[in-house]
Amino acid sequence: MRILVTGAAGYIGSALVKALDGHEVVATDQSPPAPIIGNLAYPQFARSLITPQLDAVFHLASLVSGGAEQNFELGMKVNLDATRDLLEACRLAGHCPKFVFASSIAVYGGVDEVNDETPTAPRLSYGAQKLMGEVLIDDYTRRGYIDGRALRLPAVLVRPGGPNTAVSGWSSAIIREPLAGRDYVCPVAPETRLACISLNKVVASFLHAERIPAERLGKRRTLLLNGIEASAQQMWDVVKGKATGKVRFAPDPAVQQVMDGAPKSIFSKRSTELGFPSSASIEEIVREYEETTLAHHG
Repeated sequence: MRILVTGAAGYIGSALVKALDGHEVVATDQSPPAPIIGNLAYPQFARSLITPQLDAVFHLASLVSGGAEQNFELGMKVNLDATRDLLEACRLAGHCPKFVFASSIAVYGGVDEVNDETPTAPRLSYGAQKLMGEVLIDDYTRRGYIDGRALRLPAVLVRPGGPNTAVSGWSSAIIREPLAGRDYVCPVAPETRLACISLNKVVASFLHAERIPAERLGKRRTLLLNGIEASAQQMWDVVKGKATGKVRFAPDPAVQQVMDGAPKSIFSKRSTELGFPSSASIEEIVREYEETTLAHHG
């Protein structure tokens, strides 16, 4: 298969590219190590990526929550306009590839528990942009321009490297930093909870989304991935016995306000019935991260 991956140098994208080993992968991002460097905010670049030879598109590139909130114009260009440019390129090419879109539980707002029937009500521009992308995916699929699938992702743990602009970035840092021997000041209260899933399960979900037959999905092409509930204190408790770094809680009012309105747990009967994987516990998520980190350093 010939497969396009946008956001290929990112956290999820780079892991997905590795998992696609054996296929012909066209990997693009705005920075190395992606072999094709370019900015999806420019329509000509976005549209140049789509060719009739593509079998599938994994569209992961985005400006995440905090960044899209701080820079509305750039968020619209990257999260909405670039998505439409890619979809338009598929339409104009007269080709109908699988099109797998990374959406987010940011499409919800102000609810603790989310299921398949929970209405969308985004409270961040990022969530609104992702929701508009989902609507486009459904419509372009209905018209036969693509064979679309959109995955609403919980917080994906544990992100390596430095922090990004995601409002939920603390949930990775509170695990990663003390395990790496660095002290960390957590910007939310210990009892702050969020819905999360491991990187391994998300990559497996993207691969499964591409393979699943269109007739099993029907007209509703957006799928909600299951996310377990975990608090900041639980995350710290899992690692503090083996960590050399320390954690101090110093809530930031702006971050706390956003997290208080974010979903705390997710259960999707539909995704479960369709065979999408899910994480079992925060302990499992940390164990997977440690195994991946050890393998990388080994």
